[in-house]
Amino acid sequence: DQHSEEMKRGISIRLGYADATFRRCPGVDAPECYTVDETCEDGSESEPLRTVSFVDAPGHETLMATMLSGASIMDGAVLVVSATEDVPQAQTEEHLMALDLIGIENVVIAQNKVDLVDRDRAVDNYQQIQEFVEGTVAEDAPIVPVSAQQEVNLDLLIDAIETEIPTPDRDPGESARMYAARSFDINRPGATAADLKGGVVGGS
Repeated sequence: DQHSEEMKRGISIRLGYADATFRRCPGVDAPECYTVDETCEDGSESEPLRTVSFVDAPGHETLMATMLSGASIMDGAVLVVSATEDVPQAQTEEHLMALDLIGIENVVIAQNKVDLVDRDRAVDNYQQIQEFVEGTVAEDAPIVPVSAQQEVNLDLLIDAIETEIPTPDRDPGESARMYAARSFDINRPGATAADLKGGVVGGS
């Protein structure tokens, strides 16, 4: 299992990728209108806005090189902070420094796992986040309390991403530029040289 080590240690080791299509329910005001579901609560069909690609970067401080390799292909960042832990954790501090160094200025902060703490703890954690980001690239970033597990406030999170991390203007007439952030070995263990599959792109 390629993710067995990640599961045992409870951390991300490799870059992960996922796409999500942000959608809007017609006739509903923001932020309640935002969803990723094709069907709205009233049964009507939601309208697609844009598809966003997420890069899940390792959070552990010893894996910063992997995180930095992923940051080169990012237009913005969602900094996920757990409401169950004191702020800042070492990896959170280093990730924020990395965003500053790389020049990523479009940041949204997700205060996750608010369903696992009481109101006082959530408020204290929120204030810790505010103090932590003072004077950083994320100083003015919105902080959105969410519960990913319970799907609480995901509409607010989408609203914040739509506002703070717009799709950059790109000139289709310019020369194409492609980043290779990860390679995949498609060969089974023990394959002979004659059975090896794959290739190298010219110029790499």
